[in-house]
Amino acid sequence: MKRKNHWVLFAILLLALINLSPSETSTLMRSEDQGETEPITPQSLETENDPGSISVAVQLNESDFLRLQQLNQQVVDEYHIEVELRNLPAGKDYSAIRQELELGDSPDVLLLNNTWIRRFASGGYLLPTESYYSGSLTGEVLSASLTQNEWNGYVWAVPMDADPYVWVYHPGKLKEAGLEFPASGSDWGALLSAYKKHPSSPYLFALDFNDPYAVMSFMWQLTGQRGSTDETSLFKPTEELEAVVQQLDTMKPFLTTLGAPGEEETWNKLFNGEAAFALVRWSDAKRHQHPNLKIVYPDQESPAGGAWVGGRSYTVSARSGNKEAAGLWITAMTTQLQQRQWFDLTGYLPVLKTMYYQASRNGLPAWIPASFVNGKGTPLPVGAGIPLLMEKYGALSSSFLYGELSYKSYLSELESL
Repeated sequence: MKRKNHWVLFAILLLALINLSPSETSTLMRSEDQGETEPITPQSLETENDPGSISVAVQLNESDFLRLQQLNQQVVDEYHIEVELRNLPAGKDYSAIRQELELGDSPDVLLLNNTWIRRFASGGYLLPTESYYSGSLTGEVLSASLTQNEWNGYVWAVPMDADPYVWVYHPGKLKEAGLEFPASGSDWGALLSAYKKHPSSPYLFALDFNDPYAVMSFMWQLTGQRGSTDETSLFKPTEELEAVVQQLDTMKPFLTTLGAPGEEETWNKLFNGEAAFALVRWSDAKRHQHPNLKIVYPDQESPAGGAWVGGRSYTVSARSGNKEAAGLWITAMTTQLQQRQWFDLTGYLPVLKTMYYQASRNGLPAWIPASFVNGKGTPLPVGAGIPLLMEKYGALSSSFLYGELSYKSYLSELESL
């Protein structure tokens, strides 16, 4: 009898325990009845593959900005990066961009002219590429573009495009005068002397008097010289430079500027043969291609001197709160496919060497010599003060070419730089 009571007591206790334990079914029913949500995935797992959001500031003309938006949308769709892309006013200079970087809401990524990279890097406004860019730059990118982004042993930006200075000239006018395109600095000297005696057109040279890199390339070509890595001798007048400057001083009536507001008028002079030569950026030459004109890039391996290779690069602000996403976006925006599309849409040249090894397939211009791809470009010192020196050089050169400064004063001022 006692044993039977024990079994009954055990059964009662078991039933009580079952009633006290909530079943899976009752849990689901309670969740539905009370409107409770299911347990969520921990945030760290949910956002593991989410790169987040970044802000990108560029400085482009309206048409190029619209095309950049197209390429950006492709990257956004593929990598799910939230990108705030804004176009800074064209007139913003170094000080205005620096102020953008100093503000609390500074952009994560900037697209800058290569000539500004060292100045911003030395001011502590940028991150070195090794902290956010996982791809290879050395050996893969045009040396002429990459070296402009180097300072203090680091690379501070990822090149996006290239825009070298090229000669545009009227072959018919040269043929009429019995001349050929100069192959060396001494040939330019002979041409200057011949033109001075018998002008074959109203203007001999056209270039932007206010562009220091155009003027520098112009002088390199006429003297058969190229840049220097020595900051103390970059602007130091040589015998060749003095001779050329003296000749140009007597030929100022035959020089014309390609700067605004008379730019289109000057291009018409080139089309009609009223101007024999122009030294311009490739992007400008492409927009003004004409059957009467020929484009020549100053071969870096020839004795004719060098010419500057302009361009722009992506860089990450030191204040960026998401450098990983910034690096991912930059990597995606500089792939071979993106560079090919950017060239097709805008005409700016790519910076990846492999695209030039397949130049015919990629539709790149026929005037590009092997030295443009394999050469190191025209050297400039890596000092952070070079951009400011170039501004001073540009102001002096502009004053000389506009006739506001004598050649002796010009050379003297260059010596002081």
